[in-house]
Amino acid sequence: MVHKRITSALLAILMIFGLTGTVLAAPVEYGEELQNMPENTPAVSFSDLPSTHWAYKYIADLVNRKVFEGYPDHKFRPDRTISRAEFATIIVKAAGLQPKKVNYSSFSDVKVTDWSSPWIETAKDYLTGYRTANGEYIYNPTAPALREDITVAIVKLKGYDVARLANRSIIEAMFTDYEGISESAKDYVAIAVENGIVSGFPDETFRPQNSITRAEAAAMLWRAFMYGNDNKGVGGGEQTAPTTPTPVTEPDTTPVDPQSPAQPQQPSQRTKFSVDTLVGGTGQGDVDGPVHTAKINEVDSLAVDKDNNVYFLDASLKKVRKFDHSNGTVSTLRQVDSSFDGNYEADGNVTHISHNYFFPKKLAYSHTNNSLYLLGYAINVYSSMPKEYYAEIFELTPAVKLAAYNKYNEHRLGIGDTMYRFFRINNNNEFIYGIGEDDERYPYDEAYKNSNIYKATMNAQAELIGSSKDNTSASFSRAI
Repeated sequence: MVHKRITSALLAILMIFGLTGTVLAAPVEYGEELQNMPENTPAVSFSDLPSTHWAYKYIADLVNRKVFEGYPDHKFRPDRTISRAEFATIIVKAAGLQPKKVNYSSFSDVKVTDWSSPWIETAKDYLTGYRTANGEYIYNPTAPALREDITVAIVKLKGYDVARLANRSIIEAMFTDYEGISESAKDYVAIAVENGIVSGFPDETFRPQNSITRAEAAAMLWRAFMYGNDNKGVGGGEQTAPTTPTPVTEPDTTPVDPQSPAQPQQPSQRTKFSVDTLVGGTGQGDVDGPVHTAKINEVDSLAVDKDNNVYFLDASLKKVRKFDHSNGTVSTLRQVDSSFDGNYEADGNVTHISHNYFFPKKLAYSHTNNSLYLLGYAINVYSSMPKEYYAEIFELTPAVKLAAYNKYNEHRLGIGDTMYRFFRINNNNEFIYGIGEDDERYPYDEAYKNSNIYKATMNAQAELIGSSKDNTSASFSRAI
């Protein structure tokens, strides 16, 4: 234990002491952070923030950059504990990100109409939420932001290669409460300490589960985004710091000399990509409701309407479901049932096709008439061999009705997931779809090599417009 204390003390001296909060009277105990303050900061006037305050320059600089704001009563409240919602707001501003337009909430305890919702949605991949025992995804917006959580958020925003760069031995030697740091956060804390973004207290603790004040947040954010060789930039206000800030999301736009030999394009280290999960992060299943509880079984085809609502087909359950962009809920739009039954008349004979033998395959949306359509195939199980197959297109909105069809008697045509390759609706509201065999398992059997393209108009039978047999259509390779 004595050896560990000596080692940690030496490391603390050699590296950083860091933020300690306002409980300490001697500013020098804040260590390296105070030795690298912003210079030439504009004056700010808050009745509770004297220019002698240890964090005055950090706060003044970030207020000038519109990352922080004061209160209507002209106070800054530097010692006030900052909430998770507040920290989401300032970290988005500090990183130069744009708050997202919110039409749904990822969290059961954050309403779309809440003031913090756009900021929380933008910051959720950095300052993440929590999964409860009953499966709900919550954010705890009014709970204090913890030192551990915000350290992780800053390191994620900075884009460090945590898996490669993290050295836990540094913080294990420095902090007597090392084991109190969550296992998933230790690598991030190690990166932050090593790069001078945050450090522990003189009593050799990190206090990972402690809350943080507005003053401490200002110091951490300034050092994270403005100090050092890898700063990414802060905020969107006046830029008074000597280094020109660059938003985290800004791509590398360095001009390329046209006379230079072509070189492979390398992604900029500053470029960030993000993928939003609209729904489905709660595990596989078949559950409608808000996105934080809804579950998806499988997605076999997708379509998006003019209002950004997303429709997806679960072919195994014969079900079309809808993600409502306006309120963030999932509902079952259509289940294949008796409304998909059909009668076909030819040569005086009527053939009844039951929905039990209809197999949905592809979705498409028409911007012309704002309707959703479903392509699939049906089997006349009562026909003699070879079986009769019908390609059927149903209009799903506003109500189910048969929009177009075609009858096939060809060998095996119409069976299999991979045969219905594409389904589109052109500007003339004509349906275009492709059906292909080209089964590589039977390379010498011409009966298995046939790809066709069809066109159909509303309430009419489809016509063949291209076939691989006569080279008017390319052959669709089958994926096995």
